[in-house]
Amino acid sequence: MAVAPLNKFLTFSVPIVPGEQTIYSAPVGVSAIVLRAQVANVAKGETYPTVTVTHRRKTNKTGNTRDIRIVKNTEIPPEDALIVIDGRFVLERTALITDSLVISGSQTGIVSIFNCEYDEPTGITTIITWDYHNFSVGDEITMSDLKFTCVNSTGITTDIFPSPQQSFTVLSVEGNPGTSYTFTTKAGTAVGIEHNYVSGGVVGPLQMEFTCSILENSNT
Repeated sequence: MAVAPLNKFLTFSVPIVPGEQTIYSAPVGVSAIVLRAQVANVAKGETYPTVTVTHRRKTNKTGNTRDIRIVKNTEIPPEDALIVIDGRFVLERTALITDSLVISGSQTGIVSIFNCEYDEPTGITTIITWDYHNFSVGDEITMSDLKFTCVNSTGITTDIFPSPQQSFTVLSVEGNPGTSYTFTTKAGTAVGIEHNYVSGGVVGPLQMEFTCSILENSNT
């Protein structure tokens, strides 16, 4: 007897961080239909960030990829949003190919991270930047590509944080905004799991958020 396909609807939102990030990949045995996707400018003040959204198809056997841009370096005005996909964009996942949505944003206010001190019982994270940052207490920020080492037995599968991607709020600033190198935020607790910062990472003000609604169709 044939098994009816299982349909599942889901909606998710993620901040767009500096650099490239894979937003969604079709799970094994699933063909997904993107019903709607948009990028909103959520920054404070008059900012004009740009975004590139790409359909990436990977050939599983060779690992080769082909990128087709859906939008490229499109500017989003203040207090506005860009409709990236408005119905019936199909992403496949078979033994031969894997489809993904990949997004890359360009914005102002990004600085590189010099050092990160993470207190795992409280989640309080102290960030020191290479150049002056312009953050104030209460600002929303994004961080990406911080490399840590963790105890191998904890089951953590990545050494790049934060994962999954999220935004954070500035709790305190050392000195005055614009002439400060140091601020604190709360990155979430990990009681009993020691994290040691190794290198890398960038931080910037939260300027864009991606929202997507998807219908997953499974034939397994």
